[in-house]
Amino acid sequence: MNDSMRTCIFAVGLAATAGVGAAQADGRFELQSTNMVTRSDPFSADEELTALGAGVFDLETGWDSNTWVRRVQPLSGRQVLRFEGQLRLRGYPDRDELNSVLVTPRLQYWNTTADNRLQLRLSAGCSALSRDGDAHWTRPEAEAQLRYRPEGGRALETVFRVRANAYDFERANLQGLDSERVRIGVEQFFRPMDEALVVQLSAYFEQADADEDRFSFDETRLRGEIIWNIDDASSAALLADYRDRDYEAAFSTQEPFARADERFEVEARYERKLTERVNAFVAAGYLDNRSNIQARDYDGATFRAGFSLSL
Repeated sequence: MNDSMRTCIFAVGLAATAGVGAAQADGRFELQSTNMVTRSDPFSADEELTALGAGVFDLETGWDSNTWVRRVQPLSGRQVLRFEGQLRLRGYPDRDELNSVLVTPRLQYWNTTADNRLQLRLSAGCSALSRDGDAHWTRPEAEAQLRYRPEGGRALETVFRVRANAYDFERANLQGLDSERVRIGVEQFFRPMDEALVVQLSAYFEQADADEDRFSFDETRLRGEIIWNIDDASSAALLADYRDRDYEAAFSTQEPFARADERFEVEARYERKLTERVNAFVAAGYLDNRSNIQARDYDGATFRAGFSLSL
């Protein structure tokens, strides 16, 4: 375990301790945990990079446990501080080298105008990921959001986002993957019918500047989701996600051209409330990752099944 990982774990512990103390202060403690069996893409572009070499990208079946603890602390006016800590564990029985532990401490600041039309959200955090017991990368990150609600409520909401982060890989043979990234985006929410129906449309552009040009890229992402709250205890959703990523330089001596990927995913999901704090869900879909690099070209059916807990 490297120093960055120890620092992140310590910060998560502080966040959890602060949350426990919320009962004695003017704030509240929250816990959200999602646990599932999943067949998906462990190399999803917005999750993590993979090692160099002959490792083939593909869909993998495994388990995923993602837990956040937070202390929500109101300040003066309509300002709020959120102290957060994340622990995410992932395991793949057939690919032990992909087993991972991710820890993230994060601080958020929210401020909302009196008429509720504008809300500013600022956040800063640092993630550390270990893979199969060894330190893999660290990632400091900062983001700014501006949320605009023209009518002061949630029926119509536009979100502008700017995010910057940096990946620092630990092993010497991965140093070329070290990169600085900037992403800008806009999201549009429609929530008619007292939120019985939610429509979300989003568009993002991300640019990565890596130590080696063959890992530098530009990515455009379009995403849409419709959620239908069937009744007080159940909901259904349909998601479509498209990404187009172009790299800057030749991939390798064996494949002397720049890598280009197109990734399209669709998913249908059903969720059911079991108790006041526990929901169960199941989802199925299809993912198609097209690439001019043979080892990065794959497709297949996806699924997720599990439960979420909120405290």
